[in-house]
Amino acid sequence: MIKVLILIDYSSEFSRQLLKGLIRYSKDNGPWIFYRLPSYYKALYGKEGIVQWAKEWKADAIIAKWDHDGTNLLAELNIPVILQNYKYRSEYFSNLTGDYIGTGEMAAQFFIKRRYRNFAFYGNKGVIWSRERAEGFRREVEKTGGNYFYFESENLSEEEWSTSHIQLDEWLFSLPKPVALFACDDSFALQVAQICNLNNIKIPEDIALLGVDNDELLCNLSDCPIS
Repeated sequence: MIKVLILIDYSSEFSRQLLKGLIRYSKDNGPWIFYRLPSYYKALYGKEGIVQWAKEWKADAIIAKWDHDGTNLLAELNIPVILQNYKYRSEYFSNLTGDYIGTGEMAAQFFIKRRYRNFAFYGNKGVIWSRERAEGFRREVEKTGGNYFYFESENLSEEEWSTSHIQLDEWLFSLPKPVALFACDDSFALQVAQICNLNNIKIPEDIALLGVDNDELLCNLSDCPIS
C-alpha cells in the first residue's frame, strides 16, 4: 500500500480541492495511505525533523508546500516529491501549479467587456501565483490603454497588518472611481470588501471586486458576496 505524506495547508479552498482530487484518485487507483504531520511539528523539529520522520515512516511519496531552502533534504529521500508552488516554482521537483497569467488575463477581459477604464490589482507580495496573475491582468489592461494601479501586501502578523491596513485604506481611497479591482485571491478580496464596507465605498458601484479560488465561505462573508 502506497504511503503519501501530505505537507500542505488545509485552510484554503484551493488546497482542499487538491486534497479531494487526491482522495478520488486514490479510490480509483489505490488504496493509498495519507498522513499529514501537524503544523507544529515543523516548528519543533524543523525540516530535518520532517525528513527524518518521512524516513522512519517509510513514505513512498511527499506532496508539500516547501520553500527552496532545504530542497536538498527532500532529495535525500529518493522518492517522488511534488511541491505546491509558493514563492517560486521548483527547478528540481514536480510542481503543483496553474496558469496564473491566464487567470489574470481572464479577469481583465471580464472587466474590459464591461467597459471599465480604471483597473487595479491587489496582490500578495513575493508569491508567484499573485505575481503572475498581476502580470496577466496588467498585459490585457495595457492592450486597451486602460489606467492600471497596483498595491501589494503580505500575510502579516496582527501588529504588522494594522500598518498595512492603513496603507490599503489610503490606496483604495486614492483610486479613481469607478474602478475594476482584481484581488490575487478570495482572502485578499475579502480584505478589500471589509475596508470598503467600513468606509462607505460602494461595491460594485465604486469598486467592482473580483477574487480567485471560488472559496464560497470567504466570498459569502462579505455583505456583498465576492465574485
